[in-house]
Amino acid sequence: MKIVFAGERSRGAPLTWGQRHIRRTASASSQVRVLNVPGVPVPRVADALAQLVGRHEALRTRLTGEDEQQVFENGALPVERGPSFPPGGLEAPFDDRAEWPLRAGLVTADDVVRQVVLVCGPLAVDHEGAEIVVKDLGLLLRGALPVRSAAHPADDAVWQRSPQGVRLTARAVRFWTEELRRVRSLSAGRPGDAWSATLRSSAMDVAAHAVAARHGVSASTVYLAATAGVVGALTGNRLAALRSVVSNRFYPDRRDVVAAIAQDGLVVLDLAVPTFGELVQQAWRTTVRAHRFARYDPDALADAVDVASFPGFDDSRLARRDAVLPPEAELRDLAGRSTLASSASAVGGFALAVDGSGMTARADSLSAAELGSGLRAVESVLVTAAFREVAMGELAALVARSPGTVVPPA
Repeated sequence: MKIVFAGERSRGAPLTWGQRHIRRTASASSQVRVLNVPGVPVPRVADALAQLVGRHEALRTRLTGEDEQQVFENGALPVERGPSFPPGGLEAPFDDRAEWPLRAGLVTADDVVRQVVLVCGPLAVDHEGAEIVVKDLGLLLRGALPVRSAAHPADDAVWQRSPQGVRLTARAVRFWTEELRRVRSLSAGRPGDAWSATLRSSAMDVAAHAVAARHGVSASTVYLAATAGVVGALTGNRLAALRSVVSNRFYPDRRDVVAAIAQDGLVVLDLAVPTFGELVQQAWRTTVRAHRFARYDPDALADAVDVASFPGFDDSRLARRDAVLPPEAELRDLAGRSTLASSASAVGGFALAVDGSGMTARADSLSAAELGSGLRAVESVLVTAAFREVAMGELAALVARSPGTVVPPA
């Protein structure tokens, strides 16, 4: 079936900084969301989807050139319909010139919809933007009108090429350059085959939330601190520099925009502190500062500094919750049931990502066993820190004791 949509305007624009950042990120993936609906009739869901695409320009935009895109005022969105969809059935790579950056599937039974499956292309919608898509669709299905965003990607692209945008890039380049002068990149390490390792751990997220609650910070900050500490232990560096994905939604006119506006922020942490708790507090302060310098022309930044030689960190967890901390023996038993798998990676560089079920790392400067040890060490640090303060001197020992034996993925 096809759903006809209509928006307010049609216009051309260059790509935004966020979109160009995505094009430089080989591992960027589509945003997949599933919305459960209580038996809503198909026509009502179709109408809500049409309104959704009409309201958000990013969902009705296609590439027309290497650095050009076109917002279309109206069009028709193909929507699949059936009793179920196989895993990954809607997740093939997007053709950004030939198709809309939104795919939708309706799981139906007896002419009513049970689930709506949404897949947003990475060049159009980032993690937070996908959450807004789901929220707005839910409101539209209930007959409510979401707040209309004051910002649109095409407007942002024009502003970014203005004198103000050029100055913002220059400020970010100065910050990154000055910060990176203090640290040693990982490019001096041994280049080799790229590996990816994934630790599936239910204990990790519970522990991270417990530590976050104790220090009054986000769980993402705790993950970042633990990752930096382990990276420092693996590389022998006192200063750990991580590229952390920043949503860039702290500006009032961008909180509710559906677009790909996330970019990397630079977080440099001094690991010469007495305790992991102090590292967590430092990570919070440093991350807040780094957010101010996470909006820039990515090509200009790449010309100024060797961005790719420092590890990237991304938190893509959907759940933001306060976990109930079980007794220590129970959490350690849960950690003992974690699984570790590795495989060759088609993408090089050094990157770590957290999702709702664990953590994944890839690198071409570390072996699969070293990656596995690092992930196990992050889990061990978090589980230990959930119940007591961890001295920073313990991190190297935790890394050394963490088994890096991995099994091939099933």
